[in-house]
Amino acid sequence: MPTVKFDVDGAKVAIHKAAEFAATNPDSAPQKLQEELAKAGCTYEKPEEGKGAEGTEEQESIALAFRMVLEDLVQRNNKEGKDAIQDAKVVGLLDLSMHAAMSNMVPRQLPLMAMHELFEGQTAEQCSKAFSYLETRVEKMRDLTEQGEHKYSQAALLRCCNTLMQRLSKTCDLLLCGRVLMFLAHVLPLSEKSGVNLKGEFNKANVTEFQENLEDIDYTKMEDEDKDESKIYLKSTDEKLDGQMEVSFSLYKTFWGLQKYLHDPSALFSGPELVDSMIQGMTLVLDCFSSYSLSDTEGIAVGHSADREFYFPAFLTSTKLVALELQDPIFRRQVLVQYLIVLQYLLDRAVHPAKTLEFTKKQKEDLNKLMDTTFELLGNIPPSGKEFVETLRKILQREANWTRWKKDKCPDFSKSKVADGEDVAIKVGDKRKSMENAGALWKRRFFTMKTKDNFVPASFENGSLLEICKPKERKSNSSAEDIANGLGNPNSTKLEERLAIVRMEADPENYIEQEFRKNNVPCWRWVTLRMLASYDINMFDKATAENKYLEGVVNHMDGKGKETHKDKAPAGDEAKEGEQKEGEQKEADQKEGGEVKEAGEVK
Repeated sequence: MPTVKFDVDGAKVAIHKAAEFAATNPDSAPQKLQEELAKAGCTYEKPEEGKGAEGTEEQESIALAFRMVLEDLVQRNNKEGKDAIQDAKVVGLLDLSMHAAMSNMVPRQLPLMAMHELFEGQTAEQCSKAFSYLETRVEKMRDLTEQGEHKYSQAALLRCCNTLMQRLSKTCDLLLCGRVLMFLAHVLPLSEKSGVNLKGEFNKANVTEFQENLEDIDYTKMEDEDKDESKIYLKSTDEKLDGQMEVSFSLYKTFWGLQKYLHDPSALFSGPELVDSMIQGMTLVLDCFSSYSLSDTEGIAVGHSADREFYFPAFLTSTKLVALELQDPIFRRQVLVQYLIVLQYLLDRAVHPAKTLEFTKKQKEDLNKLMDTTFELLGNIPPSGKEFVETLRKILQREANWTRWKKDKCPDFSKSKVADGEDVAIKVGDKRKSMENAGALWKRRFFTMKTKDNFVPASFENGSLLEICKPKERKSNSSAEDIANGLGNPNSTKLEERLAIVRMEADPENYIEQEFRKNNVPCWRWVTLRMLASYDINMFDKATAENKYLEGVVNHMDGKGKETHKDKAPAGDEAKEGEQKEGEQKEADQKEGGEVKEAGEVK
């Protein structure tokens, strides 16, 4: 059991001396810390590996001494009007705390607790300089948190950074907030849930205000005395646009009214009428964009080029600016990207809140149609519309993958470490079955053990991989006569019907042109050839381009049948011919015998 014999004041003096030494000799400072503790009468036995993760009594005593020394150094620098992080003693003390934490002399979270206390005693400007210290020691922070596996040090790191970001202004200290987030992204693992919006919440505080009353606006003309909003056209700040791009007050209210659905799409699940209202509003806006398309020359005319990118922190919703905004390509691009994000959210059932009603079939079709129209309009916006759409599609696809990852409870991406020489089965997928052999573990996809025995030759089990590449011998299940007569395989009737169609179409008496023949339809011909190959591979070899594929097969079969018939027919003819010759021979013999008899009588 570890023993530590010293008082806090003695340890405080020893740590202070070690910090002064670390200011000039940082490499030898850890050894100096051990020596000073020994001189102060402090004896420390290193605890066993893994002990004291939560902080034992001895570790807490040393940690308290570290924090007291840091407090004294910060107070002294504040009195002198200096930044504490620029003091070499403070930097040396922080480095010593990291070394002590990695050596299990103090709890793992001590360096982060020290940084938290340092930030608490500094201004926002001083915190920016102090945070640079952490940025230069990212690798040490990774080791300190054990790649996010050590829960105590990880919690201390999150507490330190979150407290700092709460003090910072999102407008004045935006750069430092970004640095804090990037630092956390480098230190913590990718599967860390603290930086993931697991519930999919939206920023509902971002509300877009616009003019909704007709009395507060300026308009150029009113075509309806009843004050129909669709026939009241707004006045623009640019007099050149008046009469060219006319924006009605109804379009203005619809355009900016859609923002209430964009900043909180979950509100659309309150009722189906809200979805229909959003679809109707988006359709109206997209039709307006389609009627006033932008060309490359117009994009350059408003001062935008492909080399510059713009960001609108907030939209100006004045009625006098809406005509100019709708003709701005960058403004259009940002609005259409908003539409795509919301449309993808609505079409992805996995991200919807629990116990929400599903959209109707017509609503889903309308949402998909809106998505296609939005992509088409984005591709027509200069500059580099096509390239922008391709990039955006990849981003949305990755967003969908990210959503599925969150739905699966954020599984870890890291691979398990394997010791050298250890034989471990390669895990590629859940649907793959392992196959054992003499040398290693093999896995094949989609094979059960029953089909494995029939498919994999025995030589493969012994390690010969070339045997698996050899094709099996294909045997003919039926002869040519069986195919012609519709015998053999039960499916041969279907094959015979197909071959009959080919035979009928190939007959010149039917006057069927080549382009209308089934033999010239690739898909139909391919299926027939596959059926033919399962019966007789020899017949399949006759289906070449020179023989006109199936017509060559039919001609070969018909020619082979005639030849067989021809071979059988002469057998009967020869018999008949032999009988005739034999009869003629008998008649000749009888006739000759009669003549001989008559000659004898004459004599």
